[in-house]
Amino acid sequence: MTLTLRVATYNIHHGARGDGRLDLPRIAGAIADLRADVIGLQEVDVGYGTRSGFEDQAARLAELLGLRGCFGAAIDRPPAVAGSRRQQYGLALLTQHEITAHAMHLLPGHPHLDALRERRGLLSVTVRPPGQEPLHVLVTHLDHEERGHRTAQVLRIIEHAETLDGPLVLVGDMNADPCAPELAPLAARGWREAAGEISGAGPRSPLMAMMTAALPWARSAGRATFPSRLPLRRIDSIWVRGDLEATGLEVGTSRASDHRPVVAALRRVPAAL
Repeated sequence: MTLTLRVATYNIHHGARGDGRLDLPRIAGAIADLRADVIGLQEVDVGYGTRSGFEDQAARLAELLGLRGCFGAAIDRPPAVAGSRRQQYGLALLTQHEITAHAMHLLPGHPHLDALRERRGLLSVTVRPPGQEPLHVLVTHLDHEERGHRTAQVLRIIEHAETLDGPLVLVGDMNADPCAPELAPLAARGWREAAGEISGAGPRSPLMAMMTAALPWARSAGRATFPSRLPLRRIDSIWVRGDLEATGLEVGTSRASDHRPVVAALRRVPAAL
């Protein structure tokens, strides 16, 4: 049986629309429209604060969609009120398949500021589709301010991926164009970005990467993801490694978050005889 999957990434902005209004059911609707088997989520609140009603958004979305789920905390603070749950914020994965393992790994950042703002992390999940070998899915959200931090985070992700066997998928809000220099180590270690694989476009030169960073509207039409109201930047992406190939890619049209979701159709490449 050939493995075919639809894998998505979506920064849900703690369930808030562009105008700041909380609307988690609308986020669930946007996810359902993707018809994805596996969905990696960023900016997920779990008991985090009043902005999301202290709700466990990972569990609530899994319930609304009838999916299995897991969560990893990038921020983990003591309860606001004694006896209540801890205030957490981070990454989640939803899937219709069995989750056999999951672990959260914190990524390097600014040591003096990490206590005051969001740590960056990697949620590493093993999913087992029926009748198939396990698939490792990595979910991340890279630093939004400093290229050097993103580079260090990418290198740590690669280091973790080297400990895993079999096909891998990396999804996330990279806060960088797929051809940005800080993401180049992924391609150097055999990772392929889904949109680039479908179009057959090879890596761009450093000069072209710099130009597209300065001129976000020059990116591939229809693939920009942020901001959702008028997308100009392609910062949410899906990467594969091993005997998987991307056969299709779509950017959702929902404005339920400040990002638009991305979903890729993947299939297992038959082994050569």
